Amino acid sequence: MGQVFFEQDSLSALNQAIKILPDVILLDIEMPHLNGYQVLAELKANEITRNIPVIFITVHESIEEQLLSLKRGAVDFIVKPLRPEVVAARVRTHLRLRDRERELVQVHRHAKVTLESIGDAVLTTDKNGCVTYMNKAAEYMIGITETEAKGRVIEEIMPLRVGDNGPSHINPIRICIEECRVANMATNCQMMKQNGRWMPVEDSASPLVSESGEVVGAVIVFRDINESRAMAIKMSNTFQYDQLTNLPNRFLLMERLDAEMKRTQSNGCQLGLIMLDVDCFKLINEEFGFDFGDRLLKTIASQINTQLQCNETLSRHSADEFIVLVPELERLSDLANLAVKIRENVIETVLQCTDINTFSLSMGVSVYPDDSLDAQSLMLHADAALHRAKSDSLHEGLCFYSKDMELHFIARRQHYMQLKTAISDHKVIALYQPIVNSQTGALEAVEALARIQGNNGYLIPPDEFIPLAEETRLIIPLGERMIQLVFAQLQIWCKDGLSIRVCLNISPIQFLDSHFLSFLLKAMEEYSIDPKMIELEVTESIMLETSHKITRDLTRLRELGISISIDDFGTGFSCLSYLKELPIDVLKIDKAFIAELGIDRPQDVLVKTIANLAQSLGLKSVAEGVETEDQVQFLQMLGVSFLQVYYFSPPIPAGEIKSHYSL
Repeated sequence: MGQVFFEQDSLSALNQAIKILPDVILLDIEMPHLNGYQVLAELKANEITRNIPVIFITVHESIEEQLLSLKRGAVDFIVKPLRPEVVAARVRTHLRLRDRERELVQVHRHAKVTLESIGDAVLTTDKNGCVTYMNKAAEYMIGITETEAKGRVIEEIMPLRVGDNGPSHINPIRICIEECRVANMATNCQMMKQNGRWMPVEDSASPLVSESGEVVGAVIVFRDINESRAMAIKMSNTFQYDQLTNLPNRFLLMERLDAEMKRTQSNGCQLGLIMLDVDCFKLINEEFGFDFGDRLLKTIASQINTQLQCNETLSRHSADEFIVLVPELERLSDLANLAVKIRENVIETVLQCTDINTFSLSMGVSVYPDDSLDAQSLMLHADAALHRAKSDSLHEGLCFYSKDMELHFIARRQHYMQLKTAISDHKVIALYQPIVNSQTGALEAVEALARIQGNNGYLIPPDEFIPLAEETRLIIPLGERMIQLVFAQLQIWCKDGLSIRVCLNISPIQFLDSHFLSFLLKAMEEYSIDPKMIELEVTESIMLETSHKITRDLTRLRELGISISIDDFGTGFSCLSYLKELPIDVLKIDKAFIAELGIDRPQDVLVKTIANLAQSLGLKSVAEGVETEDQVQFLQMLGVSFLQVYYFSPPIPAGEIKSHYSL
């Protein structure tokens, strides 16, 4: 029947069993050192011997002794004296059972490997629809482990619905269990993953039937339709995408460019192409190697993408050439801003994260329909502008195909650099314009106004730099510089015994910046500023924001003692509800209304209405742009609280405030 190993000592028997791993063990209960029960316990405790069938051989033939042996884990019990044919029959039976068990284990193992290897998700349930098994694909697709899913009803694990936002869909498992047949879900069915996201799936469920024909459960096989789509997309990826950066290649860009040009014809907007490449890229490859060059190109692609919104297309063409397609342009300045941001961001990133000491990009820009009416010509014109940017240092690495646009951009770039330099070199100057009581003429406050000192010593007016500052977000450092200048002046006035309240214009861009409030409070603490000496002027557009942060920040500033005024009230999309709901102290009437007083009757009514509205809400009103005595008298009659501007004084340096007014 097989090879037999014999031991009389229990410890030797244990070692022998571990060494040879027999198919069956015949074990006496009474032995030296350890008895049979103790040996059995040791065998069951060992991972490699616990499943070997053990047959007890003993003189003990009581029912209690037999039950004890079976409870301890023995598979059979043979009473001495032994009869060889009985022992052989018992052993043969357990060898067959052992072989059958091995076959089942092998089949189970093969089945599990198969189920874990296939790409489709497989899930089984019992006849009540409770999960009994999930393969790895099902775990990944549903977002839950088999351990977490076991015992839970199928509807909890894979909720189904019909189409987007459609009604719930019965799980096919319920149908196949109830009707004992194969069942499928609807073709447009979706399954909700455990993270709450819905995904389109297709599946089929089949009943699990016992030998007697009874349904004992079900198995459902399903797959993510998106993955099938992804496979098809992947197959075409090689023909439409660059293999290094996974960006669209020239062929795909041309398709999108044609489509966007047709769309542009109908919406009246413009379309831009920004073509860029790395200067001296061949030398970089030669010095650092091709692997470094590949990593550099990936870094450049990644950094350009961080500057793009959702509607642009970035593509890679030749080794170091990229093109950005910018559709739906309303202002050409947006295209220029984007090109500058991309160039500055990429250069800064590359110099920081690589060993390259000098690095630069060249850019060429063309615009549809100004520069060309077809896609191929538009590309050629961007390429021509790129070559001009490389060859002529005057363009500083960025050139437009259109001469007019190029001149405009050069002038704009000069203004940008002038503004940036003025902020960094402390050439921002604060002038102050008095605000007086309309009835008494007494000084109530001053408004701080920013000016930039040009290279020729002249002061640049705000309408020449404020729009550019807001467009490029330089308004944030500019506003911070103004806060520092004003607080330093307040500190001086305070030491001189002067109590002058200052109104500060705060751009919506600056107010919405996450660091604004902390900067303002820190500056107040640094300069020891009494909050009651500050009034912040914000525009109506800020008030129309629904952000909880805006309401919270305004309330916090008001609670500190800072006044809040609405600048240019009446020129925007006024919504009277915020006047009652938000913390506001002052309404400033735009100078456009004041200039028409006494000439255009509707303006008189509007100014009077704003003054009355402010008074009824317990707010103050300030008229801007007062330039004549007639306007002063008119505004006094209309009930405006305070008057500001040139009739009393133009914006003047802080040192001249005292000489103009008796304080």
